[in-house]
Parts: sequence; structure tokens; C-alpha cells
Amino acid sequence: MEEILVWIVDDDEDYCELIKEVIIDDYRVQVFNEAYSYREALESTTPDLVLMDINLPDISGIELCQELTASGKDTAVIFVSGMNTLEERLRAYDVSAVDFIAKPFELKELVAKVQAVASYQAKKRSLVQAETMSRNMAFQSMTESSQYGAVLQFFRQCFLCHDYQSLADAFFDLMQQLNLNTCLEIRDAEVHYFAPSHGEISPIEANILELLDKHGRLFDFGSRTICNDKHVSFLIKNMPLDDEVLYGRLRDIIAVIVEGLEARVLDIGRQQTLKHVFMEIQGLLGNISGAILEHDEKFSAALTGMTAEIRTSFHVLDMTEEQEDYFASMVERNLKEANSAGEAFYRLQGSLNTVKNVVESSVS
Repeated sequence: MEEILVWIVDDDEDYCELIKEVIIDDYRVQVFNEAYSYREALESTTPDLVLMDINLPDISGIELCQELTASGKDTAVIFVSGMNTLEERLRAYDVSAVDFIAKPFELKELVAKVQAVASYQAKKRSLVQAETMSRNMAFQSMTESSQYGAVLQFFRQCFLCHDYQSLADAFFDLMQQLNLNTCLEIRDAEVHYFAPSHGEISPIEANILELLDKHGRLFDFGSRTICNDKHVSFLIKNMPLDDEVLYGRLRDIIAVIVEGLEARVLDIGRQQTLKHVFMEIQGLLGNISGAILEHDEKFSAALTGMTAEIRTSFHVLDMTEEQEDYFASMVERNLKEANSAGEAFYRLQGSLNTVKNVVESSVS
């Protein structure tokens, strides 16, 4: 009970000293012999229990109890009065006093009632603390759920990002929900810097990111934390160092976020590579198609001309009919072989089209 603060408000100094001596071993006790000093102390301190005389010389104890109730302070009042009447007890009840002790009284009675009320106040305070703790834990759980939900939404949004800027925008939306002020660096063949609202990062921030991108997954300096992966780094400029629980939870969250960013940056890089391969194959197919068409036109014209010349020259060569048939069949046979060689180009073109379609489906 040593944490219980008991005030004695009575103009009888001897009575106050007696009561103080009786209960001082179990409670913290303070004595007031007039209303003024009591009111002044009440502005900065809240007692757990007040033993108050109803008939004070400068003001009624009833009025002081009304003021105490109106102030909203959680203080129990036990009235002590020499007027042991029903009317007096009803007045005490009306102003929310918890008990009434009539003078003269046995010290054992006073001690027992003070102990009962003090125990009630201690239990009530413990319940209030437990309720506050439960409420704080509930709010903390709600906050954690909200934060983890935001992270999951960010990961879903990442799959819709096909370039670094849209990925950075999704990242900054998440950081805003976490109340974190950040800037972002993405590294591929070049280094790309991003700030919220498509702003510019300061030269010193770019320099810090460059200098610390090899200092481990998480690196703290002051109220700032840099989070690194192979191709991604981001700088948090307002880590909540004064809240150890929130600080620890945010460190866990950003360690997961950087892994998600790293994976998506690699995916975007692969998509861009596939897109480049697709464009190269598409260009190559165009070139092959043009070359085949040109080849077919020239080859067909050459063969037609050659066939016509051979057939018109048979009478000049004075060949027998059997020789003419043999020579003509030889020419036709070689023409078929030449056509089959041309078909190989078409098969190559078909294979490249198949590769192009596969790459196109991977890019889209």
C-alpha cells in the first residue's frame, strides 16, 4: 500500500497528527489544515484517498468534495464528521463520498475503513493500467496488421510495374503509409535515383547512397537507416529511435521490402532484355523476308532465262532426241534441288518466327 497517497483535511491539528501517526507506516500521508493549501496542492497532485472533515472553518467539506468530483480526478473521499445524522450521511452520499465516519470513533474502525478504500483504489488503478495496456496492445496489433497489409499490397502492385519509375512510385506510396521519408537508388548498367513525387534527391543523399550501398543489409547512422541489396538501396531519413518497438518492427519490414524490390528490379531487367531480343529477332526476320523475296525473284528470273535459252539452242547443237531428253531432265533435276535449297530459308524463317512468338509472350 506504500504507493497509496492519503490526504488528511481537517482544521484540528492534533487530530491530524494522530491520524497521520496511525497510518503513516502503510501510506504516504499529507496533512492540510485549511482549504486554501489543499486546493493549491490539488492543482499539481492527485491523492488516492482523502480523509475530509465536513465542517471546516472556511468552507464546507461537502463543497470541496463537489469540486473534486467536478475536476474528474480519481480520488476517494471518506468524510469525518461529529454530526452523525441521516441528513449528513445523505449529503455525503450525494457528492459521491465512498464512506462516512462519525466522531468520536475507534482508531481500529478508521484504519479498517482506510485500508478497505485504499485496497479498492489500488485494484481500480491496476485495472485501469491493465485496460490501458490491453488497449495499447490492441492498437499496436491493428497498426501492425495495417502495416503488413500495406506491404502485401505493395508486393501485389510490384507485379504491375514494368519500369523503374512505376516501381519507385509504388515504393514511395508504401513508405508514405509507414510514415517514412525516403529516397531510392536502383543500379543496373547505370545508377538511377528516385525521390517522392518525381522529385530530385540532393547531391549529398546520392553520395551517401553511393558510399553506403556495400555496408550490409541494414546500416544505421543517427536517425537514418540505409537498406541495401545487390541492385537496390534506399535511405530512410526519419527512423523512430524513440520508440524501440516500432523501430524494431520497421527494421524487419524494410528488410523484407528491399528483397521484394530487388526481385522486381531483376524481373524488370529480364523483361527489358527479352524485349530487346524480341526487337532484334523481329528486325532479323524482316531482313530475312526481304532477302528471301529478292533471292526468289532473281533466282526465278535466272532459271527461266536459262531454261528458255537451253531449249532454243537444241536445234543449233544438232543433238539427238535422246540427248535432248537427257539434257532437259538433268536441268529439271537441278532446278528441283535449287528449289529445295530455297525452302531451307523458309524453314529458318519459320523457326525464327517461333522464337519471336515465345519471346513476345514472355515480354507481354
